[in-house]
Amino acid sequence: MLKNVHIKNLALIDEADIDYEKGLNIMTGETGSGKSIIISSVNIALGDKANKSMIRRGCDFGLIELTFAAKNSNVHDLLSELGIEDDGSTITITRKITKDSSFNKINGETVTLANLKKITSQLVDIHGQHDHQSLLDQANHIAILDQFGHSSVSGPKQEFKRLYDQYKSLKNEFSSFSMDDDALSKKISFLEFEHKEIEDAALMPDEDEKLRSELKALEIREKESAALRSVLALLNDEDRGVAAKIAQASADIAGAASADPGNEQLKAFKGTITDIESITVDFGRSLERYVSEHEFDKERYSTVQKRLALIDRLESKYGNSVRDVLEYDQNVQDEIKKYTDFRKNRETISSRLATMRSDLNRAAGSLSEARQECAKVLGSAISDNLKDLNFLNVDFRIDIKKADRISSNGFDRVEFLISLNPGESLKPLTSVASGGELSRIMLAIKSSIAANDAIPTLIFDEIDTGISGKTAQMVAAKLRSLSSSHQIISITHLPQIAAMADTHFMIHKEVEDGTTISGIEKLDSEQRVIEIAKLLSGEEITTASLENARVLLKASSNK
Repeated sequence: MLKNVHIKNLALIDEADIDYEKGLNIMTGETGSGKSIIISSVNIALGDKANKSMIRRGCDFGLIELTFAAKNSNVHDLLSELGIEDDGSTITITRKITKDSSFNKINGETVTLANLKKITSQLVDIHGQHDHQSLLDQANHIAILDQFGHSSVSGPKQEFKRLYDQYKSLKNEFSSFSMDDDALSKKISFLEFEHKEIEDAALMPDEDEKLRSELKALEIREKESAALRSVLALLNDEDRGVAAKIAQASADIAGAASADPGNEQLKAFKGTITDIESITVDFGRSLERYVSEHEFDKERYSTVQKRLALIDRLESKYGNSVRDVLEYDQNVQDEIKKYTDFRKNRETISSRLATMRSDLNRAAGSLSEARQECAKVLGSAISDNLKDLNFLNVDFRIDIKKADRISSNGFDRVEFLISLNPGESLKPLTSVASGGELSRIMLAIKSSIAANDAIPTLIFDEIDTGISGKTAQMVAAKLRSLSSSHQIISITHLPQIAAMADTHFMIHKEVEDGTTISGIEKLDSEQRVIEIAKLLSGEEITTASLENARVLLKASSNK
């Protein structure tokens, strides 16, 4: 049930809250007061295109928020699938419109427009003039019939859909066997070439990652070897090497110390240079040994580079990793096997298709039988409801014919036929009904399928188009009856319908600080008398119109 509609900064509405109740909620108000804005706002919140031109002048955004008390398990299951937090009782839908974009939220979590519509389609069914026109599209008739006959149709329909999906998949597979022998030969040759190219590479899982890691280590080793060999060259060069120069320095100091044996300073220098020479010799030997033991392997480096080049080429053709390439090769081998046994496989699939076609036709037949039975019941129910809506001589039938080809809906072609006058033959709705009549026909259909309709809230806009008098009274009674099982929200201009309301809202407009704004007011019993009197006689309320309003309200309270 829709508990609250909050609208901010849209068209004539500055900010408004409407708290709807169970049963029949009626909205009235003079032309241009903002009634259509409320319905448009609800439509936007449900997922309709958000028109930035609706944002109130001088405002940066428009906001619509709908709060539902939802007991529909389908809705809560969907919320769970989408990972949206749900307390199991209240659902809040929010749409914010800016001049550049719109934002959609369910229970405070941002969702895509597609997911928003998926949820709201389970919460509200809204019918305006556009929706009445949908009755003229024959493609919608089968959905209405299936919705009515859900308990008896859903089983055969699910079974048919299961077989149909399998049939489509098998048919797609069979289409791959439509090539001639020359094309087949080329296909096999190409697949064998791909397999051989991968097979010859003798790839190992994760080999690419291991080789890239090894190549990086080899590159580090190459830089290290080059640097250390440079050090060895500086150390051991015969003419300019550090070791030779230190040896010469040691000999020179030793000569000086021999020439002056009593010079303690020269003795100290001789000891120091001897230590340096010893350290240099030891360092040189250790460095040579290290370089020898950690020699850069040019041959291995070249081998790794070539192997990686091969792997990179294969990955560029068959996948992003060696594992992808190997998986691709397995698929290629499967394809080779399939095409090698081409004719045999084609005959096998052809035979399976023939069997499945037979099963599919049987399932479509069972589905059609279920629909035929439902069509009789629904057609009779709609006829009765149409008579309740002052189509006194109506003849309504649901025609089911076998289509030329099978589809995801079976082989049924469903069409609503109607005759509004005695002696007239049954004709499609599109050639008979006017806009106002379509509104009543839609109401008759919704009344007929109400018991099977899990959507709790129905909104009717322009339900009273082109009607008055007795017909208006009958439409009002039908809305009241439908409100016993659904929450009904409707805009009306007719006092007969307004008098039936369980809850009555008046939409009005006024000027504040030079700006026109719309206001919404929930009416008490005396205010309802005045508003219905206005609907009866216009702005000039008379004693007679007030009395008539009370009579209407009293009569409606007794129904």
